[in-house]
Amino acid sequence: MKEDKISEELINKLVESYASMIRGICRKFYLVGGTTDDLYQEGMIGLLDAIRNFDESKGTIGDDTFKKYAMTCVKRQIIDAIRHNNTLKNQALNTSIPFIMKNSEDEEFEIDEIATSDGPEEIYLSKEKQEERLNILQENLSDFERLVLEKYLEGKKTNVIAKELNKTPKSITNTIQRIKLKIQNN
Repeated sequence: MKEDKISEELINKLVESYASMIRGICRKFYLVGGTTDDLYQEGMIGLLDAIRNFDESKGTIGDDTFKKYAMTCVKRQIIDAIRHNNTLKNQALNTSIPFIMKNSEDEEFEIDEIATSDGPEEIYLSKEKQEERLNILQENLSDFERLVLEKYLEGKKTNVIAKELNKTPKSITNTIQRIKLKIQNN
């Protein structure tokens, strides 16, 4: 789709309506040395590319055809960003910690050592431990907690989850807190 045909108002509506889906997609990926917000920005770039390049002969912006196309563009943009980030030229930046860090009160403190990433064995064992933790967590969560966690990981806000499950936002918030507590305890 050509940029001159799209109004700024339509772009803003699309960005707003796809924001939670993009956040959900971002939660499924990990960017070494980056944050979920970095991936979210990449996802937004993918959405804007989808808006700009969508072929109106295939459908209209707002139907399921566009949604599928947009989500594919978002995922590809995020994966490309991760691939680019993981190239060897970024290895020194990705495996180091800054000399000065901030604590929870936003106070700066110095670090004397630069840490490097783990070797292949540690990475494998770490993934194995993570899978084991997920299995333990699945065993300890109730059906309702699993459902809430699934919707939360999709990027949905507590108000949306509450509406979908016919619960109050407070009960969803409490459920998320219980899940976090179970994660910490296990």
